[in-house]
Amino acid sequence: MSSLGKSEFFSTLLEQAGGRNEGLLVEIGRPIVPKEHGAWAVIYGAFLAGVGVAGQVTLPVILFLAGVTAAGFANGPFAILIRSAPGQGDPERRRRALAWLLLYGAAAILTFGPLLIAFQMTFLLPFGMGAVFFLLLRAFLVREHDDRTLPGELVGTAGLSMVGPAAHAVAVGAVRPVGAVLWLLLFLFFASGVFYVRMRIRAMLAHRRGGAAPSNPAVWSCVGYHVVLFVVIPSLVMVNLIPWPVLLAFAPALWRAAAGLRREDARLDVRRLGWSEVAVATAFVFLLIAAFRFVPPAG
Repeated sequence: MSSLGKSEFFSTLLEQAGGRNEGLLVEIGRPIVPKEHGAWAVIYGAFLAGVGVAGQVTLPVILFLAGVTAAGFANGPFAILIRSAPGQGDPERRRRALAWLLLYGAAAILTFGPLLIAFQMTFLLPFGMGAVFFLLLRAFLVREHDDRTLPGELVGTAGLSMVGPAAHAVAVGAVRPVGAVLWLLLFLFFASGVFYVRMRIRAMLAHRRGGAAPSNPAVWSCVGYHVVLFVVIPSLVMVNLIPWPVLLAFAPALWRAAAGLRREDARLDVRRLGWSEVAVATAFVFLLIAAFRFVPPAG
């Protein structure tokens, strides 16, 4: 084959390969990204809390963050596939969702795999089993359209809060008892956000329908939860399970709920509410890290 023939041959191959890649991109479409912004706040907030309490960032920690992010993105196409049964809905949308689920799943395997194989972090297997349990439970709730209910959101919060103790274990290279305490505190805090946001949204809807906001059951559930929170956190301090500065970490959550109850205006700016939740979560995470780093629990 002459040099000219070789040049034309390889040019043709490149054009065909480029055409196939372009066709593949057209087929799978734009990336499917989950719209649950609150879930990302829980994931990254729990991750920062776990790594911050551990006090070190290593290569396994970076790999774990990449894997958790890929798994979080996979939730978008996963929900699409679960909500509609095979043969129902838009088949093109389901096909795209399956393609992106496989891509995100492959990315998660490529990042979690080295943690188990190269770094011998087999202690992550129980966390994986827990993640599968919450995934199956979420799949059932999504299929029954109950994932937006209060129990559904609390189940999701409990599952996502596992990122905290898992990140802590990866950072220190072993599972420590403080991880269980960390999961409990993360769940209690982020669950308070669930109750608060539902209270604000229900108050807005009641106002639009001409009802009185105080008659909203979400108000009383929010009040009841924060009363329990006001009792549980000091009790954990009294038994030396958590350091006393953790009380300060939960102060923003209690203040947020009290301020929400005093609101007489039922109008709601959802974007502003979202950013305020991010600010409260950020304050909680950094105060929680400081509490464990500078005043370790006595127990």
